[in-house]
Amino acid sequence: MRFSFNKFVLFAIFCIFNLVTEAQTITPEKPRLVVGIMVDGLQQRHLEQLWNYFDTNGFKRLVGKGINFKNLNYNIVSAGNTADIATIMTGTVPYYHGIVGNYFYNKNSGEIESIIQDNQEIGIGTKLQYSAHNMLSSSILDELVMESHRNSKTYAIGINAEETIMLGGHSAQSVAWIDDVFMKWITTGYYQDGLHSKADEMNVNGEFKNLVDRNWQPMFSTNTYLSAQGKNSSKKAFEYKPTDRQTKNSSVSILKNTPSANSLVAELGLKVLQQENLGMDNYTDMLLMQFTVRVPNEKYFSLKTIEKEDIYYRLDKEIQYLLQKIDNQVGMDRTLVFMFGNQTEVHTPTELGENKVPSGYFNASRSMALVNTYFMALYGQEKWIEGYYGKNIFLNKRKIEEKKLDINQIQTDLANFMLEFEGIQSAFTSTQLNGISGNSSSEIARLRNSTSKNSMGDVVFTLLPGWLEVDDKMNPVGESNAIMANTAFYLYGSKLPTKTIINAYNITDIAPTLSRLLNIPFPNACIGKPIKEVFE
Repeated sequence: MRFSFNKFVLFAIFCIFNLVTEAQTITPEKPRLVVGIMVDGLQQRHLEQLWNYFDTNGFKRLVGKGINFKNLNYNIVSAGNTADIATIMTGTVPYYHGIVGNYFYNKNSGEIESIIQDNQEIGIGTKLQYSAHNMLSSSILDELVMESHRNSKTYAIGINAEETIMLGGHSAQSVAWIDDVFMKWITTGYYQDGLHSKADEMNVNGEFKNLVDRNWQPMFSTNTYLSAQGKNSSKKAFEYKPTDRQTKNSSVSILKNTPSANSLVAELGLKVLQQENLGMDNYTDMLLMQFTVRVPNEKYFSLKTIEKEDIYYRLDKEIQYLLQKIDNQVGMDRTLVFMFGNQTEVHTPTELGENKVPSGYFNASRSMALVNTYFMALYGQEKWIEGYYGKNIFLNKRKIEEKKLDINQIQTDLANFMLEFEGIQSAFTSTQLNGISGNSSSEIARLRNSTSKNSMGDVVFTLLPGWLEVDDKMNPVGESNAIMANTAFYLYGSKLPTKTIINAYNITDIAPTLSRLLNIPFPNACIGKPIKEVFE
């Protein structure tokens, strides 16, 4: 009897030990600091091509010593960085979070507006009135703030307003982005702390302008660059002044497409890290930053110019220095770093055309004029197309009702007519899109995922692979029409192992994965699931 009791005690101890061990495996120690790095234009292929040229502790440290996700796919169509970032940060699609692109057609005002436009807010250092009010769901940053009862310190710093506000969500203490006209940090009164004191200090003491006044030239001898190795490649050196204007009559500078923009973001990020003692208490803090590898007058997405390579090398050094400072202050074992890019093509239509691959640029203004002329011939001399933006066409419903026409028939006629245009892949009516269900990766499902009830057109279309929509100023409106678009995504630090995950996942799986690592609730509209290989 005594022997049996001892066996029972040993068995109980063994079970308790297993439960404790399993709990530790499933719920890793929460990091003290989360650092998010978004790089506009980042491609996995670029990192692979430049791998031997990078320093040991920059990109190589993040990519080579962390978790490398090889097959993270977009379950939305490309419509701009804001939609991509919002989808990653919320774990859901525009159909639920409401951020359909950088801009949208406002049916109430009849104007194309920034997705972050908010006339109820004030600008700080700017007349621009911006907020995250159009983001209809919570983000991982919002959930972190709520879980800690606002004890977590959270900041977003970036180059562009739209991207930075998507990173900061609703609850960041402060966001700051670059004003490339007046050369300073600016923000919105939407956030609790307004413009961070360190950003204001950089504006006042001239540090911002000192960084901007550095001319950009190649770091190395031009004949050592990868893009200068081919027999027909250009070895011509370059020089840009970040304060130069984009065009002769423009007030906007080229600053945001130069390494100076990355230096500004990194410098302010480090100042906030040190000033706020991020990662130094028991509450998880979050610092999110947006960088770029875009260059002025970019004609190619591939590594075809010395400028494109050079901005990568310079960003590599910024990241190296950033990681070193974080390691010194917090320790990388207590810091979780994630890095991601946006949805972009490997090649521009220009490059594809040079290689005889079918491609082209779709200009909506000319197309909509032709559509309206066609409908005038069918239904009378009226303005039948009320508005357009980002592959969404809006009919003049007031006029259709006035003429007692069948709206469903007109939508169908419009969708069918759009298929006649060069570069159009498919066109669907709003009725068709609203009628589908589920979250599959089919073309119509991806298109439906990318719309929102507040900004969906009467007809929505997609472009053929190789085609790119541009506005009247030749600015891209979404950069990828690939059937299966993916993104670069990497996790590093917080005692995570080094591994490569090749199984396919959606970008909506990123937010729940990060939430699980932080031991916080999933964002409230999340449709993704944690990526199980991260926890194995």
